[in-house]
Amino acid sequence: MQFGDLEILFLRDGAFKLDGGAMFGIVPKPLWQKEVTADERNRMVLSCNCPLIRTPGGENILIDCGLGRKWNEKQREIYAISESPNLLEDLAAHGLKPGDVTILAHTHLHLDHCGWNTKLDANGKLVEVFPNARHVVERRELGPARKPNEIQRGTYLEPNIAPLDAAGRFEPFDERLELAPGVTLFRTGGHTIGHVCVRIESGGRKAIFIGEMMPTVAHRHLPWVMAYDLFPLETLEAKRALMKEAIRDDALVLLNHDPNHVAVKLKEGERGKIEYEPVEA
Repeated sequence: MQFGDLEILFLRDGAFKLDGGAMFGIVPKPLWQKEVTADERNRMVLSCNCPLIRTPGGENILIDCGLGRKWNEKQREIYAISESPNLLEDLAAHGLKPGDVTILAHTHLHLDHCGWNTKLDANGKLVEVFPNARHVVERRELGPARKPNEIQRGTYLEPNIAPLDAAGRFEPFDERLELAPGVTLFRTGGHTIGHVCVRIESGGRKAIFIGEMMPTVAHRHLPWVMAYDLFPLETLEAKRALMKEAIRDDALVLLNHDPNHVAVKLKEGERGKIEYEPVEA
């Protein structure tokens, strides 16, 4: 998509499944199953959507890097991991190599967002995938990523984080960071202590990569907040503000986990309900 002076490539990295109840928190299944289909184990399908922003100044900014391919059989079965599409193949389809990525913007460091930080080489050694990229991450995210507690250790996976951390490759920032003209990271908290979203502005247009504040179109309803969110009230207020901004500014909303939509427009419907319109990428 040409977006003012910027170009947005809508890349993906596989799909996986998570428990539908956990994805919708306090919302009863009779409500959420009207919008989402669950399998026999109550799991719903999620995609890993990883936009890449190309700037006139030569930056190739990748937002998150998906599941990666370091999964064992037990993990594949638990999460029903599908390895297609493949982020690196999507990059290649646009004439890009991993070495062409200049900035990797981490919204947070959960397993489904930084899987391609590393890969296993032919000798089974972990090696970095994006050697020329600045790995930017909100400073508070690094604390639990380095020393996850009993709740967090299943999603902050050491192979995705420790090799880059040991090499000093993470560039921490506080609250807000402009990556390039028109591309800004800003902290929301909510899902994790250091979760960030991305605001994209160019040519009089605006887009928001809304991250885990609204991972799928079903999460457009304000109370539909994930049980995975460590600070659900922060999520609620950040979601409220971001959706209000998106409607007011007619902004494109980029989704990180919806398997059917990578971009939508939000609008206010009857009785204040939030509705959406798909946008073709």
